[in-house]
Amino acid sequence: MMSIVNYLGCNFLLPASDPESDNEIIVGDFFSDDEMRAEVHKHLSAKYICEVTSSQHGSIWFNKYYKQDYPKGHEEGQQIFKSLCAFLDQHLASGDYCELYTCWVGDESEEPEYKDCINLHDFDIDKIEVLEKSLLVINK
Repeated sequence: MMSIVNYLGCNFLLPASDPESDNEIIVGDFFSDDEMRAEVHKHLSAKYICEVTSSQHGSIWFNKYYKQDYPKGHEEGQQIFKSLCAFLDQHLASGDYCELYTCWVGDESEEPEYKDCINLHDFDIDKIEVLEKSLLVINK
């Protein structure tokens, strides 16, 4: 089965999540190995790369096509993204940024086809998309 993976690039090491925790956002290496993360690194400027996912819903994924076909999944994806932003707000220093690269497992070498940049505290969730081969820069 194909899986969507969300890679997060940061300029500091995020602590890996306790698998037993109740946190909505979990950080770790779920699908990828060093080689896959090295491929993703070619698209990002940040120093460190990890995977982020939702403990309850899995990968972060929402876009206009998904909204038409799977409105519930689209809404869940947006909620997870908001949870990720709240999580990043706790870890990012003011003026810092992170990068969210999303792809199918195995497509890590693929260049991003959709790029966007948002401010952590000021964005319209309905104007951004997280889909395969997307790169979203999140500034604080």
